[in-house]
Amino acid sequence: MFESVRLPILPIDTGRYGSPEMRGIFEEENKLQRWLDVEAAVAEAQAFVGDIPKDAAEEIGRNANTKIVTLDHVKGIEKRDPS
Repeated sequence: MFESVRLPILPIDTGRYGSPEMRGIFEEENKLQRWLDVEAAVAEAQAFVGDIPKDAAEEIGRNANTKIVTLDHVKGIEKRDPS
């Protein structure tokens, strides 16, 4: 009787704001990289105030990229986490 129509949830989905560059900002891997950037910055700040060793912060910074921390790996961890 009624046809199923997929309506855009976000303005970016309408095409008006959905340039390839804009959509790229919200891609899963790009969002993960931004979170990793935050993690690296927090580690650097913690090392600065002496909460963690400077070597640990540097290692976190070196490894905080999506080539090492893959989206599939993170999703696997999230599936196992009961919280």
